[in-house]
Amino acid sequence: MKITIITPCFPYPNRGLLTGIETYSENLAINFKAIGNDVKIVTTFWNGGKRYDIYKEIPILRILDSKTFLGRLGSIFQLNLFTFGFNLMRKKNLKFFSDSDVILLIVAIGFTRFFKIKKFPIISVFYHYESPRSFIEYITLPFFHYLEKKQFKKHKNVIALSNSAKNDIVKYYGLEDKNVKVIPIGINFNKFNPINKSSEIKKRYGDKLLLYSGLMAPRKRVSILLKAMTHVIKEIPDAYLILIGKGPLLNHYKNLSNSLGIQRNTTFLGFVKDEILIKFYASSEIFVFPSEKEGFGQVLLESLASGTPVVCANKLPMSEIIGNGGITFEVNDSRDLSKKIFYLLNNRRELNKFKENALKVAKKYEWKKIIRSYLEYIDDIIEKNRHF
Repeated sequence: MKITIITPCFPYPNRGLLTGIETYSENLAINFKAIGNDVKIVTTFWNGGKRYDIYKEIPILRILDSKTFLGRLGSIFQLNLFTFGFNLMRKKNLKFFSDSDVILLIVAIGFTRFFKIKKFPIISVFYHYESPRSFIEYITLPFFHYLEKKQFKKHKNVIALSNSAKNDIVKYYGLEDKNVKVIPIGINFNKFNPINKSSEIKKRYGDKLLLYSGLMAPRKRVSILLKAMTHVIKEIPDAYLILIGKGPLLNHYKNLSNSLGIQRNTTFLGFVKDEILIKFYASSEIFVFPSEKEGFGQVLLESLASGTPVVCANKLPMSEIIGNGGITFEVNDSRDLSKKIFYLLNNRRELNKFKENALKVAKKYEWKKIIRSYLEYIDDIIEKNRHF
């Protein structure tokens, strides 16, 4: 099967721009390729690289968009996604993937009506509905919602990463239930596993190490975690928190850590390379994820596969994903979060039980199993497309 994945971000040669989308698109491509499919990537220049490239025997085409020329200004009102979509239709670019059996659109882009005219089978991916939380988001997010709604209504075939995401798309975009297929993200056990535990990290940060990894953005609610740490430190003075990731609120959270007086027990590492990230996952006692809204929560699987239990908000789909590989706290409640951290750090027998459970839960999401569900759905869409 010839599969083209169209994504604005792909983690080659550089990573760390939009890590969730980068990791997801990379894993899809690698796992499709591993079981004999011809895979192509069409992306932008955001992650660097040449116009034509090869990554693990997967051809890549990079095309221009407004962000390439204008930087951050090029993404105002989602202009980058409009221009990316428009440029896809140019003859010299279209030629690269014109023999595709199916096209996966990892995010909503402009001008996808053209695909309908050309009779390409199109499958869109949906993560979650993003509600505006800042002045800028109130201005820009409606344009992205417009792109999503138009694309989903036009092509109808949508993969939602969770039941929660499916409910969002039916509620906010009015898509019929039958047009949305729930298929989760998978996890690569060759990469994330307990073997990555680092004696150096354990020696430096101790045996009460907490980890957060993710975007430094409003919905991730990192401020709740930092406030919880003020209570944790009073009870457990040698507890230590590592925060990995970058984003618009990174400096704000650093300043908040200082104002709360917890700077001696917290370190912000920003973006780190995967070979370092996997060591922190496996060397931490607890992965803490305070986010109030996720379409899935890829980092949860990365932690569970590393044998590290999770404390996350009691919101779907996070609470469903972790199963008995962790515990939940009342969303946006820093005191309740601190109590759950106390409980695990002060009860080693329970903590060890959760570590065993974490691996069992993660096994259900192994990419080798999950990718089959993607292929079955793609086969079904291609077959239906032949009848129209």
